[in-house]
Amino acid sequence: MKNLAYITSKILFYSISTLLAFVMLFSILSFLELKLGMQIPFVEIIENRPKIHVPILGLRINVPLNYSILIMWTAMLYYAIYFYAFKNFLKVFVEKSMFETKSIKRLRLFLILNIVPVVYIIFFTASFLIKSVAIRFEDDYFIVLAHLVIAFLIYLYLDVFKRGKHIQEENDLTI
Repeated sequence: MKNLAYITSKILFYSISTLLAFVMLFSILSFLELKLGMQIPFVEIIENRPKIHVPILGLRINVPLNYSILIMWTAMLYYAIYFYAFKNFLKVFVEKSMFETKSIKRLRLFLILNIVPVVYIIFFTASFLIKSVAIRFEDDYFIVLAHLVIAFLIYLYLDVFKRGKHIQEENDLTI
């Protein structure tokens, strides 16, 4: 079961990374075709809006060429790093020796990555409060709540691993 979880996390990491590379590449190519008039395969300009044609799936994807593309790139890059850390987190349970400094560092990185959305949503909400805009509880808040619960669980794992490392060091000293 541990190996299945680790393999699934590797698949998630490589899928998200491939999607990020695809989105970044074709959004840059869309920008070049729009501004320079270059003919780029799979990219067409309709009513001054770039569209990417994915022939395998038969999809036509609209590409926003404003600041929202940067937000999308940042979010996708965050989740590529997140799933890389998740993969390393699950790798801890597959390895022979669990209670090592390297394992604790992996857990700490994953904990920090789960706290980042919480900090983001606090600033996001504060900006709405400063502007006196009504706050709507949408999907963003529930995703952050999930990250908060995961961060709490990782914190507990981290404490167990620190204690396990301490006990293992004491055990290694007693011969």
